[in-house]
This record gives sequence, structure tokens and C-alpha cells, in this order.
Amino acid sequence: MCSTVKEPTEDSPAIETFQLSKLYPHRVLAVNRLNLKIGRGVVHALVGPNGAGKTTTMQMLVGLSRPIRGSIFICGYDMLRESWEARQHIGFLPDSPSAYESLRVEEFLRFVASLYQIPEDVYEERRSRFVELFEIGSYTNKYMGALSRGMLQRSLLCGLLIRKPTVLVMDEPHYSLDPEGGYVLKQLFRDLAKEGHTILLSTHILSVAEEVSQEFTIISRGVKVAEGTVKDLRSHIEGGVTLEDYYISILRGREKADDS
Repeated sequence: MCSTVKEPTEDSPAIETFQLSKLYPHRVLAVNRLNLKIGRGVVHALVGPNGAGKTTTMQMLVGLSRPIRGSIFICGYDMLRESWEARQHIGFLPDSPSAYESLRVEEFLRFVASLYQIPEDVYEERRSRFVELFEIGSYTNKYMGALSRGMLQRSLLCGLLIRKPTVLVMDEPHYSLDPEGGYVLKQLFRDLAKEGHTILLSTHILSVAEEVSQEFTIISRGVKVAEGTVKDLRSHIEGGVTLEDYYISILRGREKADDS
């Protein structure tokens, strides 16, 4: 049953987790006691190698997967106990985009607006902005199922941004985009953060994360191994060592510790 959505409290973190854990079949611990605290108006990168637990973490954050233990708060709302309220403030772009193949792009965008009860004038303003930004104007009459992966990604981004949720969770958002689309997206992240939105993006490409993010969390085998701002992480680096070198060194250190 739907309930009235309360306004998020200004002092509540955008995302906060406590001891978040997920166990898959055959006793595979994908996420292990993960604590996150991400404030408002920042771009935060969840970084780690393939199989580190990034996608699993994001699926739990947006309510698509239930943890075996721990808690999740989105703008102060408990995702496990106040799921309706929490979901109103969060949007998700998965790493493998899919959509209603029989809908045209324009129909999809209007469906999103209707689902979230976005007023017509607000919809038209946002649609105009994001369709132009992602250059999909010539595709709005095409079926979602006929789009290339890159154009599908752009269309789904438009649908997500028409909602303009407080928190945007994006799993490898640059993966299907060409360089121009990637550039547009990185600038958009910065603009949205200035407007007070929080963007959590996952990637295993450190250079992408470093270019657009103010904060990092590095995970390996489901465990947080480092976190902080770029400046914080650089404080651990001595002359001649790059942030990428530091990233590789702590991951290798973690692997050695797990294997010993």
C-alpha cells in the first residue's frame, strides 16, 4: 500500500549502511559487513576489481536484493522497513540495461513521468533538457528494443533524470557510451551534485572515477579496504606513486592477506 512520501531530512546522509552483508549459494560471501556513509551533493565512486561486490552492493541499496544482515538507509529512510519511502528518493541504472522493448522512447519517457506523477510542465522542461543533452531527439519515435546498447543507455538515462531522484545509483554508467556520451555524462554528474543530488557510481576503471568523483570507497572481495576523498587517498602516496599505483598495491595487499 502506498503512503505519503515525507521530505528527506537535511541532516540525513544520502546513503548509509551498517554491517551490510550478502551471502550467495555455496557459501559465497559477496559483501561482508560493509559500512558506508555518503553525504548530499557529492559524486562517490565505488571502486574495485571485477567480482569485488560492487553490483551486489548496488542491488541491495536500491531494494532489488535483500541482505542477509545489516541495514540500509536512503535519505534517512530504512530500505528494509520503509521501502516505499526510500525508493521514492533513489534511482538506479544497472550495468546491463534493459527496457520495455515494445515501447517507443517517447512512450517510455511518458510512462516514467506518469508512474512518478511528474506534472506535465515539469516533464516537458526536463524532457527537453535531457533529450537534447543526450542527443536522442531523432530516436524518440523508435522502439526501445530496436536501439543500440549505447542509445538504449542514453534513453534510460533520460528516463532516470526526468525523475531527478535525490540519489542516483549507476553501475558502470560509461560502459556503453561513446566518448562524447561519456563526456556529457561526467559533466552532468558535476552539475547534479551542485544541485544537491548524490551520485554513487561503480567502476573498475580508476581513471574514470578519479576524473569525476570527490569521494571513493574501494572494495575487494566484498570488503571495504579504503575510503575517503581523493585528497585523503593521495595523502598515503609518496613521491612518484600515482593513485592508480596505490589502488593496485592495496588490492594486492588484501589478496595476500586473504591467501595467507
